[in-house]
Amino acid sequence: MLAFSCNEGMAKVNLSKYGIVTVADTAVLKAGTVHMMDSVLTRHPMLATRYIISDVEMPHPFTSATSDFYLLLSLCLMLGVIRFVDERYFYNLWMAFWNPTLSSRQLKDQLASAGLPNFLMNIFFIIAEGAYIYYVVKLFTPHHSGVIPSSLLLIMLIAGTGIIYAAKYAAVRFSGWAFRLEGVTEQYLFNVFLINKILGMVLIPFIIVLAFADRDIAQQIVIISFVIGGILLLNRYVRSWQVFGSFFQYSKFHFFMYLCASEILPLAVLMKLLVKGLMFY
Repeated sequence: MLAFSCNEGMAKVNLSKYGIVTVADTAVLKAGTVHMMDSVLTRHPMLATRYIISDVEMPHPFTSATSDFYLLLSLCLMLGVIRFVDERYFYNLWMAFWNPTLSSRQLKDQLASAGLPNFLMNIFFIIAEGAYIYYVVKLFTPHHSGVIPSSLLLIMLIAGTGIIYAAKYAAVRFSGWAFRLEGVTEQYLFNVFLINKILGMVLIPFIIVLAFADRDIAQQIVIISFVIGGILLLNRYVRSWQVFGSFFQYSKFHFFMYLCASEILPLAVLMKLLVKGLMFY
């Protein structure tokens, strides 16, 4: 009761008479603050412009490149392991590539005797070619979210490339045994896998760019890779013609049919399955 009487008495006191500024209520303080902020915004040189600037921020979806990084790291480490296993293997490989006549005699036996590096380089080429085809197709094919993830599609493509070349190796070996042409087929397989190993090493820089570069840069890199890869494949076919020239000299159509059936058709079917996997699955 006493506290209520004191408060009522203080409410009747004229505070300005004693030099005390009267405290405004909440509404007055809020109105003053809004007025002050409006005056600051209208007088600010950066905010007083009459031009309306509108900008639409495009969404940037996050895409994980962890599997791509580990894939490329594995390829580089594989080259290092092969270099560590046999120091002269790459030297003999390049000498056999640049000297076709010499590769059929001295260097062929040296490369054939290096069993482990040859096997690892064949695995290396299969992974490199499968990864290269995957990134090229992915660059020109929209990838819709589906059941099959990108890493699984990449593994399937690498496995499919390995199955194609294993079936081709077995077919050529069987044909050489059946028709008693072991020497010719052995020379042919040596030329094919020699160019494959060189092509696998050449594709590594292009795979790195295709995996991490922007779309505009990747499209230009694809054109350069097509030119270099086409030159190497043409070199392989020239070497193959030198081996099978006596069989196809009267009918180049049969050589063309062999080329389509053994080289173009299997990869075309594999790329078709990859495109369907990227677009529909």
